[in-house]
Amino acid sequence: MPKYSLLFYRKDCMGCHACEVACKQEHRLGVGPRLVRVEEKSSDFFPVYCHHCTRAPCKEACPVEAISRDANGAVLIDNEVCIGCRECLEACPFGAMQFDDEQEVAIKCDMCTERLSQGLTPACYSVCPTRCIAWGGTGAITEKLVNEALPRSMR
Repeated sequence: MPKYSLLFYRKDCMGCHACEVACKQEHRLGVGPRLVRVEEKSSDFFPVYCHHCTRAPCKEACPVEAISRDANGAVLIDNEVCIGCRECLEACPFGAMQFDDEQEVAIKCDMCTERLSQGLTPACYSVCPTRCIAWGGTGAITEKLVNEALPRSMR
């Protein structure tokens, strides 16, 4: 099974918040938690999201091993195991982890695993009008990043 990745290109984000809305609808989130959020700083937009890190600090920080990685590469939280200690929130270098006060557990982007199982793409990706979100196999996204970083003469 291929490993997937999500990548937001900050320079192309226009701050429409469509990704936030789609994520909240997909995961039936009420007021408060946002698994994807777009922050504005000095007229620039900065998407904040889970990077599904290869060596996920949130996973390493969890004292009860409630965080794991699935076959698609998504870092997931088992809410049945989570004790709500918030250690993972402190460990996340991107500020992507959230706390659900109602359920008293940590929550985060799950890369829309339910949609993936139906052959669909993540909700945030499917609605982005500027296509500033890259989605696909980890190898393809890495290749795209490398190609964009290299001068044309080196491609």
